[in-house]
Amino acid sequence: MNIADKKINFSFIAFTIIVVNATGLLLKYFDLDRYLIFVGFRFYLSFTLPLIIVVRYYLFPKLKEILIHPKYNKTFQPLGWIFLPLIIILIVLYFTKKIDIGDPDYFYEFGLSSIFDYPIYVIWNLPQLLFFVGFLILIQPALKFPFSQTLLIILLLFAYEFIPLNKIKVDYFDLISFVFISTSVSLLIKYFQNIYWISLFIFTVLWSALLSFGSNSQTMIHILFAAQYQTWDGFFDVVKGWGTYLLSAQLGITLFVVSLSALLKKSK
Repeated sequence: MNIADKKINFSFIAFTIIVVNATGLLLKYFDLDRYLIFVGFRFYLSFTLPLIIVVRYYLFPKLKEILIHPKYNKTFQPLGWIFLPLIIILIVLYFTKKIDIGDPDYFYEFGLSSIFDYPIYVIWNLPQLLFFVGFLILIQPALKFPFSQTLLIILLLFAYEFIPLNKIKVDYFDLISFVFISTSVSLLIKYFQNIYWISLFIFTVLWSALLSFGSNSQTMIHILFAAQYQTWDGFFDVVKGWGTYLLSAQLGITLFVVSLSALLKKSK
């Protein structure tokens, strides 16, 4: 068999999932971060480690091809995946009078500066996202059912984050949000396979949602934004009781938009 024709064995993918979860649970048990920040660049365990484990010398030509010649090169639909759901959720909240402009702490030093620093945050996160999306594209030839198996692999790669340790309860809306964005990514991997657009999609959807509505997740803030902040209240104040559902709602709309794009792509 020619080196270029070789592919990853599915059993090796299973081994990768086990290693990632074992490492994640160990770090979580000792209350250690599952990410590393090095000269500004973010390296989150589930994004970075899978490609490091599975990549072999005969896969480098394929990885190079993915990076240099992505299969999908249009712009209009990817911008819709990223921005249309946030616009829809803001319009709905505005006309139902459930939202107002907020006055959060660190409005200028965190909020406004994050908008101007968006290109920097993208650069800082791009390597780990290219690792993750590259891994998902590289393993496609080993999958008999690409969409469903890709979704399962993504869910399992992050499973340790949702296993309650040290009496920490699972936030089920976070879990629902994670399933929604994982399903969207699985569809994009199957039908579009543009490593740059999918990486930008993952970052910008989460970045814009957290910047708009806030978050108490120190991990998410440190990865997506600046490492010196612990929480962020968001640019918008939402009626009490609605904030819990916003991320899930936005990512649900995102999944709907991505599904429409996938159906259009499939029909062509």
